[in-house]
Amino acid sequence: MDSTHAVPTAHPPAHLPGRPLRSALDVADLRLLERTTTRLAAALSVREAVAVVLGTVQEVLGASSCDVFLFDGGALVPAGDGLARSSAAGRAPRLPLDASTPSAEAARTRRPVLLRSPGELAARFADPVNENLVAAGERSWVALPMQTDTGLTGVLRIGLPREGALDEVQLLLAAVLAGQCASAVERARLFDAAREAARDARRAEHRYRTLAEAGRLDVFTADPARGLTGDLPGWRALTGRDGDVRGAAWAADVHPADLPGVLGEAAAAAREGRAGTARLRLRTPGGWRWLAATAQPVRVDPDDPDSPVLEWVGALDDVDERVRSRRRAGALQAVTVALSTAGTRAAVVDAVLRACLDLPGTTRASLTLADEERGPGGALAVHRLRRDGRREHLVRGDRRAAELLRDVDACSAAGGWYVAGPAGAADLPAWVRPTYLQALAEGDAAWAVLPLATPHRRLGGLVVGFAEDDPAGELDEEERAFLLALAGQVAGALDRVDLLERERSTARVLQDALKPGPLAPVPWLQAHRAVATSAGADVGGDWAEVVVVDAERVAVVLGDVMGCGVRAATVMGVVRAQVRALALVDPHPSAVLRGLDACASASGGEDLVTLAYVLLSRDGEALAASAGHPPPLLRTDAGVRYLPVPAGPPVGALLAGAGDREDVLRARLEPGEDLVLFSDGLVESRARPLDEGMAAVLAHTSGTGAVPVHAVVEGLVEALTRGEPVDDDVTVLAVRRPRGDVL
Repeated sequence: MDSTHAVPTAHPPAHLPGRPLRSALDVADLRLLERTTTRLAAALSVREAVAVVLGTVQEVLGASSCDVFLFDGGALVPAGDGLARSSAAGRAPRLPLDASTPSAEAARTRRPVLLRSPGELAARFADPVNENLVAAGERSWVALPMQTDTGLTGVLRIGLPREGALDEVQLLLAAVLAGQCASAVERARLFDAAREAARDARRAEHRYRTLAEAGRLDVFTADPARGLTGDLPGWRALTGRDGDVRGAAWAADVHPADLPGVLGEAAAAAREGRAGTARLRLRTPGGWRWLAATAQPVRVDPDDPDSPVLEWVGALDDVDERVRSRRRAGALQAVTVALSTAGTRAAVVDAVLRACLDLPGTTRASLTLADEERGPGGALAVHRLRRDGRREHLVRGDRRAAELLRDVDACSAAGGWYVAGPAGAADLPAWVRPTYLQALAEGDAAWAVLPLATPHRRLGGLVVGFAEDDPAGELDEEERAFLLALAGQVAGALDRVDLLERERSTARVLQDALKPGPLAPVPWLQAHRAVATSAGADVGGDWAEVVVVDAERVAVVLGDVMGCGVRAATVMGVVRAQVRALALVDPHPSAVLRGLDACASASGGEDLVTLAYVLLSRDGEALAASAGHPPPLLRTDAGVRYLPVPAGPPVGALLAGAGDREDVLRARLEPGEDLVLFSDGLVESRARPLDEGMAAVLAHTSGTGAVPVHAVVEGLVEALTRGEPVDDDVTVLAVRRPRGDVL
């Protein structure tokens, strides 16, 4: 059979059952073509156009299979996957035009190919793929070239379940459908090209808008798989690089510590389809410089946030000064905070060493200090901490101590010494050079040697080692000013803790002298005292004692100097001595308080002092007076109550014409009864107002029953302080007249 002519005439094919042969299209066919034409006009993509044609062929011709192969680059590519019950039998992903198949021949010859039986197929075409068509139940075939004025678009292939192929009308209808499909495909391709051009324009607009918004040093484009796709002239200018930076070549210029983070962020951004940001150090002839990199994804379809990433566009910004400024400010702030809480020289040394190792690129920190306890210039104390955690503390008692103090002045005058590499040893004092060279052998690349001095003292030196190969010799003025400010903080902190230590030594001597001794023994009186100083103090401004006036009388005294620590303890010692002296001259409460007022006026003191004073006789008679102090508590078998002692002003605060301390309460202390005096620190705190504290004292003492006097005192302190550190001095003194008048 000659299967290459358009309409067979010599041997008319068998027609479909029940359908007579025709010589022209009838009305139904024309209406079908009209509907198909309308549907093809609405198809805006190649896939939609192919679906319309395959659906019509399947409906009208009763085909077993039908496919459209599009002509693409010298081969035929199936375009009908999953459309109109298209069979995959006998189809290849890409069919060369020289293949021995009906579709390939129709494309080569640009003429229809008709095959009426499997035997005719086997005789004409040797490709094994054709056997699949027969196995699928097909018995005749037609392959029609799809052509337009511009050339071949593809091939429409139809497989039928019967021998004899198509009649003339069916073949004509198939040829018309092939032509319509060719026109629709060509139009859809033009639509696709227009849409792609519009997307390209939007991508270009997005790219250059991104470039305009992000970056001052360089702009770049990158492919997710191939790396950088454009040159970076700013990068090359900074690094001095002659070669290309495209692909992954740029990575050789990035600090090794930063590169893993940059690559990780790039991979995560590509995987998640989001913008990527990174900060990195770039190797330059003048040292490492900080850059900020930002990259935005450009998608295949800019209007679809889920479409694949086509490329990346981004920018590089030189942020070196911003990063270093923030680092300097953060380091100074961290050192300030650490040093503000350091109360000893050891704590300052530890804080300084750790803060220095928090700086980028540092390998070690070392403090060399004059050990003043061994005499001026007598010894050196060396404290070292390395990045690997090794720590050293050395004391050297040789002439180097004197050399250190001498060199502090020279180092201060030079604004510090900044040296790098073996050549830098020549710029250091001779006694330092061996240590510096040893540090280079251990991995250091450079040192900053900084003086530690205050306006009135030379303390020693601070050394910061760096692993980078460029920093110390090339530090700019701001970097050097930062390091000198750091050294100034350290010197000030050392000076402060040394001063505090001297003050502590003085305070310890004073506190030892001012600590209250045991209460004076009185044959006819039981007494117990408890003292709790405020947190952090060994002695405070409270005192309580029993002053023996004579064999028949004692003065029970509890005083309170406002404040705590050394100042309050000093004033307390003075007032306590005054009370003792005045009580021995005239023990009456009015006389003692007037005498204290006179002493305060004569000395011009401004310290606030309160006092509870009770002159107690052996027979139980009590004269009580108060100078701004909480009232004493009387504990009896019948209950507990506060004595209504007239509340006079604190010592030294008596105003002219306001009285002369004559307000004295006369009371009586029976055998077995307790008189309890306490400071306001017991009843008033930041967490508890005075009224609540006074009520708490009553509540506790009312339930103690017949217990020893020391249990009354200790239990009261424990109950109201709950064993926790107090924020004011607490003192409690209780006296009891025992039953039977003797101990």
